[in-house]
This record gives sequence, structure tokens and C-alpha cells, in this order.
Amino acid sequence: MKTAAIAICLMLMLPALAETYLSEEQAVKVALPDAASVMMEQKQLTAGQRDSLQKSSGLRFPEPQYKFFVAHDKAGKTTGYAVILNEVGKEEPITFIVGITPEGKAGEVAVMEYRESRGSEIHEKRFTRQFKGKKPTDTIQVNQDIINYTGATLSSHAMARGVKKALLLVQTFYFQI
Repeated sequence: MKTAAIAICLMLMLPALAETYLSEEQAVKVALPDAASVMMEQKQLTAGQRDSLQKSSGLRFPEPQYKFFVAHDKAGKTTGYAVILNEVGKEEPITFIVGITPEGKAGEVAVMEYRESRGSEIHEKRFTRQFKGKKPTDTIQVNQDIINYTGATLSSHAMARGVKKALLLVQTFYFQI
């Protein structure tokens, strides 16, 4: 009986098991489906860029570097961008990719890894498709232009923040508007 109680206590202390939906390679194919070639780039925000983004958006940009993918067609023309981000849901980071069109609008969004104990439904298309076509100037907030997923409120908010951040980052690094 004592052993069972100890085992239960240990299980409760362990972090939630991660659920992996897509590898990086698979995620890039989802986010940039028409790419003939894809180039990966690491970009780092300067202190000035970080301050400007945080002031204008009200979002935090704590990561020192961001991983981008730039897609090209066979002629070498840019056909899209993608960025992998982590946003904390309730307690754990959610890893996802955001595809972005050459016009700077959100394309495909896909959850790569989900670590929370509840709310993994946000990986479903019926949630992620509502980001498609969003622009950096759109609100992209739950209960405004994004419908919350019941039982995944904090994860829904995390995804909305992350998509907005992805759009702003691509705008900053590739469009310099």
C-alpha cells in the first residue's frame, strides 16, 4: 500500500508527457506546401527591434533567436516563410509552426509538440484554420477574432499570441515595414 502511494505521488510530480504531432521536417512541409526549396535561417532581434515590437504589440519576445524557413519556387522566387515558436500554455511550452505568405498573411499553422496535460485539441484543423489569412494588423485574440477551444483556454490564448508574434517577426526581418 505504501509503495502504491509513493508511486502515485511520483507520477503527480512528473511533468506532463509531451505529445509530438509533427517533426520539424514534417511541419515545414505543412507550413510551406508548395516550396521547391526551403532555406533555414536563424535571426536574432536587436535590443531596439525587441523594444519596438514589445511596445507596439504588447507581447513579449524573450527568445534570443528565432528559426525561420524561407521557401522558393523553381525559379528562385520567394513563395513563403515559416517560423517555429514556443508559447507557454498553462505551464508548459507549446511548439508550433506558422506559415506566412509572401504578402505577410498567416498560412498554415500546425502544432508540433504539446506538453500540457489538457487542451491538446488546439492541434486540430478546426482550431488552427481560423488563423489563416490573418495579418499583423489584425487583433488575433481569443474572444475577438479567434474562437476559444473549450477546455483549452490558456492554450488557445498561447496560440493566438504566437501567431501574432510570428507575423510580426516575419514583417520585421523580411518586409522591414
